Amino acid sequence: MMKAKIPRDQLFYTSKVPPKSVNYDDAKRCVDESLTATGLEYIDLYLIHAPYGGKEGRLGAWKALSEAVEAGKVRSIGVSNYGVHHLDELEAYIKETESRDGKGKAGVLSVNQVELHPWLARPDIVGWCEQRGVVMEVSVPPSQDAWSD
Repeated sequence: MMKAKIPRDQLFYTSKVPPKSVNYDDAKRCVDESLTATGLEYIDLYLIHAPYGGKEGRLGAWKALSEAVEAGKVRSIGVSNYGVHHLDELEAYIKETESRDGKGKAGVLSVNQVELHPWLARPDIVGWCEQRGVVMEVSVPPSQDAWSD
């Protein structure tokens, strides 16, 4: 493995739980595989790539990521491609878990990465995230380059 001469504190590494791995066991495995593959001591941001896997799978994957934060394997966690109803589901889970197990025991939703641009403004998702202090990370598919003409 080739080593970069960039100090770790100057790198920000993000990874994702792929759609077919959105469940507790697979998400846990994904974190460990990311650490092994990269040789990093921790991942800066880990996202659930999409709200697949049904409610049980989504919340299981979130639980695995929050445990990875507690273990020091991951610094921040978030989601990708989540609409308001999936965000509401996650928020309810976090509140319920914290009321039972204590503050911070269900992880902190830091980021929601969604496709967002002038032709897809998504005010409902943006508003939800703004109200709760969740960072919006914008992804624009390569084919969405109409404004560059």
